[in-house]
Amino acid sequence: MSSGCTETKDYTFQRGVNISHWLSQNHGDRTYAADWFTEEDVQWIANQGFDHIRIPIDPKYWMDGSGGLNEEAIVPFDQASEWAKQHGLGVILDMHYLPGANFHTKENSLFTDPELLEEVADFWSLIAERYASAGPWLRFELLNEPVAEENKQLNPVMARLLDAIRESNPTRVVYLTSNKWSSFNTIWDLRLPDDPNIALTLHFYEPFPFTHQRTEWTDLKPSMPQVDFPGIVPDLKDLLPAGHSWLSLTGQHINAENSVDPKFEELAKWAKKNAPNLEIHIGEFGAYNTATPESIQNYYAAVVEASERHGFGWAMWDYQGGFAIRGSNNLPTTAMKGIEEGINASVELSTVNP
Repeated sequence: MSSGCTETKDYTFQRGVNISHWLSQNHGDRTYAADWFTEEDVQWIANQGFDHIRIPIDPKYWMDGSGGLNEEAIVPFDQASEWAKQHGLGVILDMHYLPGANFHTKENSLFTDPELLEEVADFWSLIAERYASAGPWLRFELLNEPVAEENKQLNPVMARLLDAIRESNPTRVVYLTSNKWSSFNTIWDLRLPDDPNIALTLHFYEPFPFTHQRTEWTDLKPSMPQVDFPGIVPDLKDLLPAGHSWLSLTGQHINAENSVDPKFEELAKWAKKNAPNLEIHIGEFGAYNTATPESIQNYYAAVVEASERHGFGWAMWDYQGGFAIRGSNNLPTTAMKGIEEGINASVELSTVNP
């Protein structure tokens, strides 16, 4: 990837990085707004050739408890945004959690409680008003990885939250998403508003037994067999309950051709038929560091190449967490090498097939 620039008026939001566990997911020793993330980090990201950062936000810190905003808690986001602008990066304000919409706990009352929806809409109104004068460097993401019981329940919620934002931000780009953790598989039930300034963000962590193998927070515990990419999914019946969807992957050959490309082809076909002018952004994807370095590199290369080939923007997960592109030695990881490989492969393909 080419080095980043310090000034630009064209915010493309094509190649990005998630700044995880900084202003959201602050459990354990992960302190909110800890000083591990500084301008030097933003500069490093820009120097790798990325054009935007996605900053997950936990609104419990931003609400003051009386219907207003906790300005002190928002200062770190503003500071990071200034750094980003200085180094030519766009910023996505990702509302990673919302009251009644928590992908970790599968809390989904936001999709069935009209009063709660109005409270959340009021919160978004405050955020939108606060940033109404911000330039196109800033984009909003309505909510992250919703888990409504029924896919169709998501549509009116997003429409209401978008209306709240449009009261003060009529032209700002706002990302909507799909149900069941922003899945490719639920796009068919989306009913997108007639709005020229919306975009669609989706997440891709398939095949999950590879990307999240040996993780404490899933059913794929550290005792499971190693899964490589490319490779074959082992029998996981001793780890998973009978009937679990991941068991259907047992014995499958996983690689770019079988596990990534068909999913992206299907998404591209859906977009061409249903929303040909819609900007699509793969807002999260990645493989946890419990996979082998070679497999991690192969996976990032495959997803980036597929995204670039279809013209989808993307933001990899994550900067310096368990999926990191920058190691503790401050050097690029194999994930970063995979990203570069994927970009180069896409460029070569476009040269051969212009």
